[in-house]
Amino acid sequence: MTRMSEPVLPPPSSRVGVSAETLIVRTQRIEEPVQLVDHIPAGVSAAWLRHGQGVVALGTAWAVHTAGPHRFAAASAAFRAQAATAVVDDEVRARASGLIGLGSFSYADGSERPSVLMVPRAVLGVDEGEAFLTVVGVGEEPELPDSWQDLFPSTPSPAVRAPGRPVDELELEADHTPEEYRALVQQAVSAIASGRAAKVVLSERTTVRSTERLDPAVLLARLARAYPSTWVYHLDDVIGASPEMLAQTDGGRVFSRVLAGSRSASDDGELAEADRRAFRADAKELSEHAFAVDSVLERLEGLAEDICVSPEPFVLRLPGLEHLASDVSAQLLPGATSLDVAARLHPSAAVSGTPRQEADEIIARLEPHDRGGYAAPVGWMNAHGDGQWAIALRMAHLVSDHEVQLQAGGGLVAASDAVSEHAEVLVKMRPMLQALRGEQH
Repeated sequence: MTRMSEPVLPPPSSRVGVSAETLIVRTQRIEEPVQLVDHIPAGVSAAWLRHGQGVVALGTAWAVHTAGPHRFAAASAAFRAQAATAVVDDEVRARASGLIGLGSFSYADGSERPSVLMVPRAVLGVDEGEAFLTVVGVGEEPELPDSWQDLFPSTPSPAVRAPGRPVDELELEADHTPEEYRALVQQAVSAIASGRAAKVVLSERTTVRSTERLDPAVLLARLARAYPSTWVYHLDDVIGASPEMLAQTDGGRVFSRVLAGSRSASDDGELAEADRRAFRADAKELSEHAFAVDSVLERLEGLAEDICVSPEPFVLRLPGLEHLASDVSAQLLPGATSLDVAARLHPSAAVSGTPRQEADEIIARLEPHDRGGYAAPVGWMNAHGDGQWAIALRMAHLVSDHEVQLQAGGGLVAASDAVSEHAEVLVKMRPMLQALRGEQH
């Protein structure tokens, strides 16, 4: 797991009347325009980027690590307790200004990988076009730098190769041969056909090694530029560009985007209109999608009301892949936070299957490794509970400076074809592979 060095932040000054654990938070407006993708520093500790907005973070002022079936509730309670004693001076008052926590949770209750929720030492953010800098002190007043660029200089450039030096070739090692993975798909489909589950989402993992250092800041910039409509994220050992919003809340409203059902397209093109019509009418794809939407609607019961869903799936177009998508919105009941919603929805049928328990049992039997942070909630939450939690898809686990593990999967129903499903998994690994190689899609 990659561990970045802590940046050198301005020395804090004493503040009387606070405990050693109290977080002192100061947010200052930045008057000039800021392009976040151009200011992802070496040693970035966390990032959340979409369409030029979001946050880039440095250091850790506070963090909690949790595990087990109550990992979400434990992290949420610890953050709320910390927020209740924080001293916040926020002149911007945007959703992500002031005190925020960024989190990455593990997929399974029994995962060996701990979940984490952390407060950075410094945050560069853009919200609705307004830029800001937040600095955090622990028990002491933080000092704002002379310039925000002192903390957030330009994004590192990839290493320049000497003339004639060949492009670094990545070494790829999948957990299974194509034949082995297709056999696993057949086992899952057989379990579905026998009535043990209606849908199962099976995934594959590929280890990628490079002789050159893999810099998260560079990878984030490449992903954000290539896939601006996705939620590009990094925290702890996960990095990726997710197209799927699990739970976004703002002022009591919750939004979730459900993706299930996929079609491959060329990187520089899209499906022909006839193919897209056939995609939208495909019984197998519609069945898979309906399972995912129903799982979200069922789990929002008791947590939200006035639930609305897209009247029919629409096609979400991304480079190399198109998805059937549905948007769900609802009014949260008083006291519910974005993390509460994410915990309730995870794992949705889009990443697990249905029924959930039976699908997860099949996944545990067929997948040889702990999923870690793959297909689990990743995102952020502010002190009021509003935030954004995507599903960690199109992702990699950072193992070391020279090794990452890509993971991607696909939903299986009784009509699934093993060859097509394997091809879909490979397509979903393409965004991270392109970022690792420095390719343009």
